[in-house]
Amino acid sequence: MNSMELIFLNLIGIYLGAFTVIIMLFLVLTIVFERKRNQKVKELLEKVAEEQGYTLEDANDKTYDYELINEESKILIKLVFVPTNSSITINSKNTWCLRYGGSAHHRGYSNMKYLDKLIPFLEKEIVGSQRKVLLVYPDTNKIQRYLNESEIAILKPGDKVYDYQVITFPDFTNRFQDLQ
Repeated sequence: MNSMELIFLNLIGIYLGAFTVIIMLFLVLTIVFERKRNQKVKELLEKVAEEQGYTLEDANDKTYDYELINEESKILIKLVFVPTNSSITINSKNTWCLRYGGSAHHRGYSNMKYLDKLIPFLEKEIVGSQRKVLLVYPDTNKIQRYLNESEIAILKPGDKVYDYQVITFPDFTNRFQDLQ
């Protein structure tokens, strides 16, 4: 091997090492961010549960994330993680559309996706005194729903849509009574 080949191989090794470090940092930061976000949500739910006389339970391996339980009722909570610069449109009972990115005040949102992961929870049948709540984290510009083909209504925190209610993280503590 001549010196040019050795230099080239060394550069490749350096770039691969740097790329590996960047990927590892990205993965670690993603995991830390997700844990911090989940901890923040759980702390809020624990606080509200204590203040309102409920017990909070994790609901892993189910279609929802948490349960708030008291003698009279059970609230099934599904977390919906969205960008803050976004809007949610409820097209039908089990079809949610998330628009995000860009500027809501100028040309609208540049990206759109359907929240298919919510379908099992949205279609879940409620039994007895159960209630379904979707908690939007961290926040969204607006939550709206189609009333018919041409009319849209902006939802207020706690408004009932089909057999569930939708509320944002900042409104959850102050508007919890609206969920009952």
